[in-house]
Amino acid sequence: MSRVLIVDDEPQIVAAVTRGLSQNNYQVSGAATGEDGLAEIAARRPDLVVLDLGLPGLDGVEVLRRLRAWSDVPVLVLSAAGGEDQKVEALDTGADDYLEKPFGFGELRARVRALLRRSTADQLISEIVVADLYVDLASRTVERAGDEVRLTPKEWQLLEAFANNPGKLLTHGWLIRRLWGQSYGDENRQTLRAHMRSLRSKLGDDAAEPLLVRTEVGSGYRWMVTPPDRPS
Repeated sequence: MSRVLIVDDEPQIVAAVTRGLSQNNYQVSGAATGEDGLAEIAARRPDLVVLDLGLPGLDGVEVLRRLRAWSDVPVLVLSAAGGEDQKVEALDTGADDYLEKPFGFGELRARVRALLRRSTADQLISEIVVADLYVDLASRTVERAGDEVRLTPKEWQLLEAFANNPGKLLTHGWLIRRLWGQSYGDENRQTLRAHMRSLRSKLGDDAAEPLLVRTEVGSGYRWMVTPPDRPS
């Protein structure tokens, strides 16, 4: 039985989607805020998430951005009709499909089935533990030797990019676009290096003998932490 999490602050939508999907033998649960949704995903490991964009507090796009740092779970955005830019932003941030409200249950079930068929691995990388370093990507907390470590927003973006791409070479250009957008170029390399030095210092990672991030001279950086084996 596939597990589906609905993240929506409208109780009537949650109830309706729950009824519609439960009839097809899906196990459905709900969360009313983005923060609760992220916590539920980390705890319950759903097979698919149905996500509203207009959430109170942490909006749907920010939920997607944080979620994609540690999970590839399929996400179907279910939201009120908006502009083309809103749909593109959600898809670019990591949504797998987009369905506008009001919707038909036949189409909803068809999209859910399609996403579950396309889904390959739903392995969660929500925690990083290396030596005395502990990182919880879901709650955005870092501890080193038991003491809290505070990261800046850019440092979090860097850490999430690395954790989401283990073993891959992340080029300077890719990271610059990830942190500052398409309009920035190679002139930002020095700024990127400054953020890297600060992040490494806070995480206790020695660039000369790294445990976390290895510098690929002239190219970029590579995350060296191997994700845990997916439980069987």
